[in-house]
Amino acid sequence: MSIAARCELLSYLNIGDTETPKWALIGEGFSDLTENLNPKTKDSHYIHQKSGTNSITAYSPTFDFTADLDKEDAVTTFISNIGRERKVGADCETEIVNCYMWLKGSAEGTCVAYKQKVAIKVDNSGSGAGGDSMTLTGSLLYKGDPVKGAFDTKTLKFTEASDSSNPMPTSSK
Repeated sequence: MSIAARCELLSYLNIGDTETPKWALIGEGFSDLTENLNPKTKDSHYIHQKSGTNSITAYSPTFDFTADLDKEDAVTTFISNIGRERKVGADCETEIVNCYMWLKGSAEGTCVAYKQKVAIKVDNSGSGAGGDSMTLTGSLLYKGDPVKGAFDTKTLKFTEASDSSNPMPTSSK
């Protein structure tokens, strides 16, 4: 058995813009980054059935986070600024790339990755009890469908897959 560790799922936040992305590792200060797929279901129970039927019809994923506000970290300061300035709409939207390090990408030195538009919902832009570090909390709210591809963690370059119709990884290293 080879169990994947949390440190093998790396996430990069675009702290630039979509034309000139600036990918920064979500890591320093983050003690929790948990994906919730939030599947939407349809429950049906037809008159000829003894038991009902459940189907998954959609997903509405979020990535909930908790982090210490590191004044020198690009990601925590980017997120804190969104909350502090109470940004809304497009001003709190960016992209994330989730990298599955144990899944080999299409090119040498890359891994399977999914690029996703997100809105950043900041619940706490940095506060806490006396003597404690300032804490950020909130969620990255996924917008639309992910784009499958490969990510090079050295060059920080995402390359879209030629066939992104299969949203699930199928090969492993």
